[in-house]
Amino acid sequence: MSNVACHSVKRGLTGLLMCLALSGTIIEAHAQVGHPPESSPYTRLRAKRVISLGAGYMAGSPGSAGVGPANGPLVAARFNLSLTRPLDLDVNLGVANLDRGIIDPSTAPTDSIVDTAKQTVTLLDAGLVLKLTGQKTWHRTIPYLGLSLGVALGGNVQADSLSGFSFKTQFQLSPGLGVRWYPSDRLMIRVDFRDVIWRLSYPPSFFTLPEDDPLAPPVLNPNVRDDSEWTHHPTLTLTLGYAIGF
Repeated sequence: MSNVACHSVKRGLTGLLMCLALSGTIIEAHAQVGHPPESSPYTRLRAKRVISLGAGYMAGSPGSAGVGPANGPLVAARFNLSLTRPLDLDVNLGVANLDRGIIDPSTAPTDSIVDTAKQTVTLLDAGLVLKLTGQKTWHRTIPYLGLSLGVALGGNVQADSLSGFSFKTQFQLSPGLGVRWYPSDRLMIRVDFRDVIWRLSYPPSFFTLPEDDPLAPPVLNPNVRDDSEWTHHPTLTLTLGYAIGF
């Protein structure tokens, strides 16, 4: 995904959230009519500030060279603040333990993947959440859409000195959706699906002929691949929240 394409996606998602925010207000207004209060499936959401803890799994692509972090468990902490009836602010902190391929670009591509490693990636982001039923729950649930911006911070991998590739601090964009269930005014169970998108940057050694076999192709074909690449990482989390303010 090019920088222009990524910018267009962000603009489109922001516009979509603004349009759906109006829709959420309309849905909530509609929910207030047509049902006697004692039999209505809609109930007022009292929780204004919620902290959550949970765990999940991050999948996704390691990139064309197979060296990006992907596929592994994560733990997550979240803070949710109600801003308006349809909109919330979400602040998210996640720590994932992901798989990494380690390659030696001086050898032929068929022999270049020499090892695998684990890398800790810390995800820190904040964004807006659109509650599709506004400030009311439907049968104690609220479906929602979200969009977050933040950074992904990669931990040290000693074997990176072999290839010249590293994953350190990367911008990340995370559109998502999910559902919250409120068994009580204080407790919230949340199932969340997000697509975490970040960019991998490849060193020049990935595009040069292998020193050990100059007749073999490089790790990446410079006529086909750019020196950077956006990768997608579908992430599913389950968290338990507790309201600290009404």
